[in-house]
Amino acid sequence: MHAVGPAAGDATLAQALLLARDALAPMAEVEVGQPSAPMLDPAQRLRRIEPPFAAAALLSELVEGIAVAAEADAFKIDLSGGTLLTITPPTLDHLIAETQLVASYAELRLDRLPEIVAQTDHILPFFTAILPLSTGWTPSVMLLASVTLDLTTAMVQRAKLGFGLPRPHVLSPEIQPVIDCPHHTAFPSGHATQAFALARVLAALSGRASPDVASPLDRMAARVATNRTVAGLHYPSDSAAGAVLGLTLGDLLVARATGGDAEVVHFDAQEWGKDAPGGTRDFHLPALCRAWQGGTCLTRADALPVRRAALLGALWDAAGREWQERWG
Repeated sequence: MHAVGPAAGDATLAQALLLARDALAPMAEVEVGQPSAPMLDPAQRLRRIEPPFAAAALLSELVEGIAVAAEADAFKIDLSGGTLLTITPPTLDHLIAETQLVASYAELRLDRLPEIVAQTDHILPFFTAILPLSTGWTPSVMLLASVTLDLTTAMVQRAKLGFGLPRPHVLSPEIQPVIDCPHHTAFPSGHATQAFALARVLAALSGRASPDVASPLDRMAARVATNRTVAGLHYPSDSAAGAVLGLTLGDLLVARATGGDAEVVHFDAQEWGKDAPGGTRDFHLPALCRAWQGGTCLTRADALPVRRAALLGALWDAAGREWQERWG
């Protein structure tokens, strides 16, 4: 192993470097070079900094011109050209009815427990297991995925704060979640939002459609979302709203990266399930895809033009090259 510098907290290596420097440093003034004018543009500099800081810079650029309104009756994302997304919440009666669905999913807990525990903190590996992605082969794609996750986390937490809807175990102590319940509220599901945003962005990068019942990316996203219901943490309508939010945010990110259009979406959680057989409010990928194609609960309008973001666009181009060169 060849280190290029001391790791954080590596006191022994730091002390050794101190001793070596003291032995080699001149007694007189140190030599100072004359730096040339900066030759790198911001996109090139971005590739030199640590991924978390690069993701922060990209997120800052990505949300420029976006206005968010998070209230108890609706969550909205506005762009300069109009409203991009509206999500309205279910009623308490809907949640009471869905609590029975949550209880019925408990029989899957033993089979799904390894996934549930792993997905508490790690979603991305379940997608990089489908596509040949890694920090070594496709660093730009991995950074793009990190920005996607950061964007969805910021947006879904704003929505949760506005809606303030209770978790299933608050309505029924018999739910007994199989893992610790997060302190933030239920609607929409953050895991569903993240998973479907990743599926949408990776689908666009790899030339796939999303959402699509045949897509392994969307099937994985739906499984991640459902696992949170199996765990006793989310209602099915949490997953439905999270999926819609994630797909919309993924579409927005792609539009910002390419200078394309972002599709306008309105989702009413009170209407979720009315088009399903028997009117069930259960969540699964075919139900989401049916709603996405035009259901009672979801409408899609003309897309809004989105200005290409310079840093994000450069990253998208680099990610595209990495994807094309993945066989190398």
